[in-house]
Amino acid sequence: MSGERPPAFWHTPRMAPAKLAAPLALAGGLLWILHALIGGGSDPFAAVLHFLGLACVLAAAGLFGSGLVKSDAVGMRVLVGLASALLALSVVEAFRPPDSAWYDGGWGIVAALLGGIALVRRRGSGRTSGGAHSR
Repeated sequence: MSGERPPAFWHTPRMAPAKLAAPLALAGGLLWILHALIGGGSDPFAAVLHFLGLACVLAAAGLFGSGLVKSDAVGMRVLVGLASALLALSVVEAFRPPDSAWYDGGWGIVAALLGGIALVRRRGSGRTSGGAHSR
């Protein structure tokens, strides 16, 4: 038993949390669009769609914001991530009309477009993870 090697996942690099921002934004946007397509409302299914979409969009904004901090100060990353999520929430809620089924759907389109564009740009960039001289 002493000669066994650890599983392969111990040696794989961890994915940066900021890379989850684009798929979360896309998922949250699609959930809000689906919420708008079914007519919104306050039935349980629509409420779950709205809440999950909101959670995905806020998590995406927080992860994106934490990725803006280049230092290793965890406290600063958390603070900027929370501020980014709260800013996204305040922008969405500040202009909410009294009765509009497509308000969140409009923001869903914006979030889905931004997340989709970020995913396409990341896949098409052809960047290597080791830098320009690592070949």
